[in-house]
Amino acid sequence: MPLGNLRQLWQEVSSTDNTGESLRLVRAFLEAREVRPLSDDDEQALNHVYEWISAAALPSPVFAVTFDEAADITDETQQALDESRSISEHAIAVLVLLNKTLPIHKAANPSDPIVALASFTSTEDPWTTADSFANATAALQLYSQATGSENEAALRSTLQQILKEKIRPLFTRTRNPAITGAGRRNFHPVPLARFDASILDEEARPWKGSDLYASAVLEWIMAQYPVTDQTYIEADFPFLVPTILALIDDTSLPFKTKGCHLLTQLLSPIRENKSDILRRTNLASVFEDAVTPCLLSLPTITPEDISLKLLGAAYPALRALFQTAYSPETNNEAYTTHMTKILRANLISSFHHISSSTPTSVATTTSASFPYPRLSTFLMEQVAVWVTELRIHTTKYLQDLVPILYTTLSNPFGAAHPPLLLAAANATRAVVLNAHPRIWRWRGEILGGLCACWLHVLEEEREQKKKINSLDELKRALQGAAFLLKYALQNPIAGADTSVDEEQKQAQESVEKELQALVDADAELGDLLYADVGSAGDDERS
Repeated sequence: MPLGNLRQLWQEVSSTDNTGESLRLVRAFLEAREVRPLSDDDEQALNHVYEWISAAALPSPVFAVTFDEAADITDETQQALDESRSISEHAIAVLVLLNKTLPIHKAANPSDPIVALASFTSTEDPWTTADSFANATAALQLYSQATGSENEAALRSTLQQILKEKIRPLFTRTRNPAITGAGRRNFHPVPLARFDASILDEEARPWKGSDLYASAVLEWIMAQYPVTDQTYIEADFPFLVPTILALIDDTSLPFKTKGCHLLTQLLSPIRENKSDILRRTNLASVFEDAVTPCLLSLPTITPEDISLKLLGAAYPALRALFQTAYSPETNNEAYTTHMTKILRANLISSFHHISSSTPTSVATTTSASFPYPRLSTFLMEQVAVWVTELRIHTTKYLQDLVPILYTTLSNPFGAAHPPLLLAAANATRAVVLNAHPRIWRWRGEILGGLCACWLHVLEEEREQKKKINSLDELKRALQGAAFLLKYALQNPIAGADTSVDEEQKQAQESVEKELQALVDADAELGDLLYADVGSAGDDERS
């Protein structure tokens, strides 16, 4: 084939069914072709090649099996997955070469290569390799720079075209009675049939089979919205809402996880711009009703790994939703109400659910075990986050929080998984910091948990007969929590009548005696209760 004959190249490509061979042919041709101006015939041929390669690059429907938690991936299926990755990786590399010959923003239909490239911008997707991710993100960055500097309106038009013509049609058969066709809350929803046969129809959900790229493309499009300009995201809001809700409401937990991630991403620019679109569309409660059931995906029904991924997306999504819909600065009462509901009904109850005991008080608590330590660690970390958001309102829930802190810290086998103890120590610090006016009532239980944890850590170090870095970090966290507790007890806060409660005053006067009694009982506690925390102590005092 004569070099430079792009029309003949297209004829060769279109006449063969061997995708791999055609990709190699195009790649070799473009690498060898001399740089020269393109004629109208050349551009026409390259536009055909663009369309063909963009279709070849899209992930194969075979990857749908990777989103089925119960699927058994056979050797044959694994081979098909590997072959599809190889073809996509090769096709993306060819798209990069094409972009150098005919830039994407000058192509007849730039939406095709953009969708193909955007499909490989998430490293979480099973079809994305390191090479396809690097090539796709680099090519898209060049495209964004070219259109952004020359014609930003063209970029916005192309992105909206993708949403309207390529993404939205994939979700039109996924019905949601909670929203209208305009993407607003439906105040008079028509309930779906008791049994919706469409959930068994794979063709009704092409975004789960033949068009798996949809969520990755959505994620990339939303990343293009200017943080300081709400015009574009509000214009596209009606297209985004149904797709995100369809993902969250799906029965497949991996797709629920994708939906929660996308919701968090959608809310970020809305919150930054202080847009009131959630209020205008009345969608805050719709999103909350969709995400909250995700928090119930816990062992033993849900495997720990999958539960961690879903909850790791759902809790941040709810927090972002509450921060956006009920600003802590302007609507603090509503914000606090929604946050406390999740703390008590989900976070604390979930922690009890996955542990071996459900104590009602510290006094009746026996030693608990944690068969899912990674998930317990995650929930404890979320407790610290939620408590920090609630601030002084934490005082109303000390009777729920202190028992789980005590049972975790005092667990004699806790040192086998130091991250859980570290999360509990940090959560204790957050509770003391935000509920310090009433923490004196619970000083015995908190001190008991901190001291027990400290002694167990020292015992673990003696048994291991070696330095364990993770335990050193834990010890510093315990010392910091103990210092903060002591400081809060020694510096009580006056009540509304400008006087310190009598029992609180007694706690202030007796704190040193109580601490010394603990040290007298076990000298090893001296390094915990009287540690020089240095700069960390200065931070706590401030």
